[in-house]
Amino acid sequence: MKKKVLIFTGSRADYGLLKPLIYRFKKNSSTKLILVAGGQHFSKLFGNTHKEILKDNFKIDYSCKIKTDNIKDNEVVSYIGRSLINFTKFLKKETPDIVVLLGDRYEAYSFCLASFFLNIPIAHIHGGELTLGAFDDGLRHSMTKFSNYHFSCHKNYAKRLVQLGENVKNVFNYGALGVENALRTQLINKKKLFDKFNVPLNKKTILVTFHPETKKKGNIKNEINIFLSGLKKFKDIFFIFTYNNSDPNGKYYVKQIIKNKNNNNQIIISSLGSKNYLSFLKNVDCIVGNSSSGIIEAPALKTPTINIGNRQNGREFSRSIFTCKNDKALIEKNIKMLVFKKKKIVYDNLFFKNNTSLNIFKKINSILKKNNKKNFKLFYDFKN
Repeated sequence: MKKKVLIFTGSRADYGLLKPLIYRFKKNSSTKLILVAGGQHFSKLFGNTHKEILKDNFKIDYSCKIKTDNIKDNEVVSYIGRSLINFTKFLKKETPDIVVLLGDRYEAYSFCLASFFLNIPIAHIHGGELTLGAFDDGLRHSMTKFSNYHFSCHKNYAKRLVQLGENVKNVFNYGALGVENALRTQLINKKKLFDKFNVPLNKKTILVTFHPETKKKGNIKNEINIFLSGLKKFKDIFFIFTYNNSDPNGKYYVKQIIKNKNNNNQIIISSLGSKNYLSFLKNVDCIVGNSSSGIIEAPALKTPTINIGNRQNGREFSRSIFTCKNDKALIEKNIKMLVFKKKKIVYDNLFFKNNTSLNIFKKINSILKKNNKKNFKLFYDFKN
């Protein structure tokens, strides 16, 4: 009987990264792929991104359609509770041999928790990282303790996983799927891309994604207004906005972006899809905001990043990433420096390793061949 490999994608945030791995398991004749899509994929507000999955000719075997459009802090807890019930029923029915999860979103966390309590082995991708400005940080470390196998994207992250008590034999540093996807995707050339989205070729361009900083104290709602104020004076720059994720206050951020739109030098797109997004990331003058794509994929595509605030603090940063507080004057200063003064940029592709998806695929297959479905592991004390 074929081994069942279940891959969970909660939103656009992880789908584009997981896609190369999903393809490999879809084509693999010795395993059965089960693909589960979380609620944000079915949100009209956030672009109905399940359509991208279907367009890529993947079958969605289970859809969790619990709404995440206007989620607040206490509603994250409610979402996790309700989705646990749904995920548990599905997992009991399907009985996968292994569950594959990526990242640190609360959607993936709830699926991880359900799998753990059903004694299903879990392979977790992108553990060991830090994002000090978001509650995702705590979720990620919790998922590490629930998981049996770990695929990190940097040696320092792998070291941290061992420090968290994971067996070094089950920690694999194979690089970032997002970097592989960015470098292997047949990107759209600049003229064709800009014509498609009515972006002028004769202007400087900036890609913008700004998420709520979910661990920030004080008035989180005001952060989007401060951020937008730092962009307003640049009438000679064209801005390509994409929506933030469905975090607490996420819908408010979207409303403010739309409310403050300048039709002369902006477009706003809920979700570009992986190929369009990466193509813009390659062809713009810089990316501004606090998206992980500015930390992981942008340096690989040789695009400078202005990273705003604390959301990504704790990650390994390339020298092409310039961090500043969410402050109008500082944002303006950094844009001037990178876009107009053309500061010399050094690009470090910190998260690249050859054959990332292939190596993860091979390792998961080798784990399945051992036929060990016992979800039991020891805590390994860290040794200097």
